[in-house]
Order: sequence, then C-alpha cells, then structure tokens
Amino acid sequence: MKKTAILFLLSALPLLLGAGEFNVRKFGAKGDGKTDDTQAVQAAIDAAAKKVKVRRNFRGSPKSSYYGSGVTVTFPAGTYKITGTIKVGPYTNLAGKDACPFIEWHGEKNGIMFDISTHRNRVESLIFIGGGVQLQFSNRNVDKTLIFIRDCQFLYAQEIAVKLKPGKGVSHLSSQAVVEKCLFSKNYRCAQNYGDLFVVRDTWVDLAQPYMADGAAFINPYGTMKFEFCCLTPSANPDKGPLYYHNARWVDNYARFEAEGTRFGGEGGGIPAVYNFSGPPLRHPYSSYGRISITNCLLACGQLKRENAGVIRLFDIPGSLVLENNYSSSGHPFIVCDPSLDVEKVKSDRKAMAVIKFRIANNVYNANSALGGMVPTQLKEFFKSGSDCRFGEVPAREIPKDITGPAAKNKALFPTRVGKGE
Repeated sequence: MKKTAILFLLSALPLLLGAGEFNVRKFGAKGDGKTDDTQAVQAAIDAAAKKVKVRRNFRGSPKSSYYGSGVTVTFPAGTYKITGTIKVGPYTNLAGKDACPFIEWHGEKNGIMFDISTHRNRVESLIFIGGGVQLQFSNRNVDKTLIFIRDCQFLYAQEIAVKLKPGKGVSHLSSQAVVEKCLFSKNYRCAQNYGDLFVVRDTWVDLAQPYMADGAAFINPYGTMKFEFCCLTPSANPDKGPLYYHNARWVDNYARFEAEGTRFGGEGGGIPAVYNFSGPPLRHPYSSYGRISITNCLLACGQLKRENAGVIRLFDIPGSLVLENNYSSSGHPFIVCDPSLDVEKVKSDRKAMAVIKFRIANNVYNANSALGGMVPTQLKEFFKSGSDCRFGEVPAREIPKDITGPAAKNKALFPTRVGKGE
C-alpha cells in the first residue's frame, strides 16, 4: 500500500510542480498543426493576466511609473495553428518550453498574430511563421516600457515581423526594445521602431527573393536604432531579370541609426546599408538632429550595376555622420546624394552648418575602383577634420519607380508599404 502511494506521488509530482504554470496545453491547445489553437492560447493569456500584480508606490513614497510582477505563458514543443489575432496585455510574457515551438498563421492575409498592449513584456524561444505582422507592440506612451525578444525566429511575415506602433494620440513609445539571438528569414520587412531605443544584437537576417521588399528591411521613424554584431545577408541578388529589386536596402532612418561589428551583405552582392531621411537641427537649441554611425562593419553594399549601389544614400543631411574602421567595401561609393536632395539649401542655414559634423576615416575599400570609397565633392564642407575619404563626382542616379520582381505582380502577397509617418 505504501509503495503504491509513493509511486502515485512520484508520478503526480511533475503535474503538482507545474500546477501554477500557464501552459497553453492546460487550456486546450493541441499543438498538432491541425487543430485551431487560437481560443486556447487566448484563454491561457487571459488567465495569466489575472495574476499580474502592479504597483505605483511603496509605503507612502511618491508615485512612480508602474512596476509589477509578470506572468509567463508557455508553449511546449509542437506546431500551434493560429487563425485570429491574439491579444496580450502588459507584464504577460510568451515563451517556448523545453524547445522552440512553431506558431503558424492560418488566418486572413496580413493579419496580426499577437497584438501586445505593452509595458514590460518578454517573448522568448518561439518560431513565428506567416501572417502580416507577427508581433505588434503598442501603447499610449507609457513611461519605462521594456520589450525583450530573445532566441526567436521570424519567417514569412508578409508585412513586417516585429512592429512598434504608437497608440492613438501619441507620436512614439517611451520604450527600450532589445532583440537578441534571433533569426529573421524570408520576411517582407523585419522590424519597425517607434521607441526611444531599439537594439538588435547577435542576430542573423536573411533577405530572400521573392520576399525581399522594394524598400527597407528595418524602419526607424523615431529614436535610436542600433545593430550590434549582426549578420545581414541578402540572398539571390542578381543584376537584372525577374528577381531583380532596384530599391532594396537594410535601413530607412528618420532619426538616429548606429551599427557596430555588423556584416552588411557580402558573397558577391549586397544592398545599401542606409537610406537617410533624417535632417540637421531646425531650431534652438540645435542639438536634436539626425545621426548615422557605422563602425567596424563589413560593407558589401551593392554592385555597381545597380542604380542604388552605395553605403549611404542621403535624402537629407544628418547632423552627424561617422564611418570608421570598416572593411570589405568594394567598388561602390560611401555616400550617394539622391537627386531630390538640395545640398545648397542646407549650406545656406548657418546655424545648422555650425553643428553638422561628418567624419570618414580608416576604412578599407577598393582603391583601384573609380568610385570605391568615394564621397560627393559637394559634401566636403560638412567634414570638419580627421577624414581620409576620397572626394569626387558620384553619379546620383535616379531609382526606378517600379520594380521587376514578383512583388510587383502579386499585390495580394505584398500589399502593404510601411513608410514615413506610419
């Protein structure tokens, strides 16, 4: 009798220890790739949300912004079929358990997989496949918002894999977001930042035809976006033909962009690192302005046959531009001025000119190429001292307005363009 009781307790122990865990299987999810698990996953998240504890002060001290105790919803190994948007609240975390389970979208095209009303949220060890937006984070500018995404994989997002979106009536999120040890592969776009700081580190990004956008893989309309030790590789980048994209690039920058120890392209091809739309300071105190800093990076940023070859394409003049200690830049220029840019108008603003500082130094490039490492002569006045780049005539070739790849022919697959102001 005692032996039977002991065996029963031992067999029940794992269940007892996991009784407080919000495992989606306990709420009816099958994870078999056939059953619609949407409602079960939502039920687990709703139950977890009831256990969130939030405070604003401590023993009569002045009120703080919200702080609290979060709850984690776990997904055991399997394939979870999702057909509708799952709502997630602040302090509710999502994590794979003992493996990286697949979460597949089977709903309407361009649907949002997880819509997260964010404040402090973690997403870990999950594989997202399909859908329009896989993770959307939004709030009404709640102070001290923290978002951490670790050890995840994002594949086949038809609009954008990770999207920060300001809530109604606000311009941005007061947030710090960190994406690390992740994989982005075969997505139309990868991530959009609308917070104070968005860091992508130790991450591999693969752009592959026909999923590559006729646009940027990463969009930074606000705040600072930074890449640290990432590997960015565009696959299938021919000079011409049905899989040729005129206008693909890694980043659209409307504010501040930094990269350290990152690989931009390679293996016989590449696309530009940055299209810059951020400008010089416009008003007192003349300290808030666009910025680009790329250091210790591999810069394989386009074949010369491509209309947009070059490391940085300027649509406006940032207040600060730094390219230092980079390597493997071949025959393309460091900077290309888009034909729409009026450089002389910027030069006529004395207060802006007083704070604009460019520096390009100690980079390795193909000195035998006519355009290798070149900077347009018209930008020479923006360089203060210590630069060793070559100045010369850099053709400002117009970018074709249309594309020749499958995305142009299949609007149902790629109907959405994320751009300035969205």
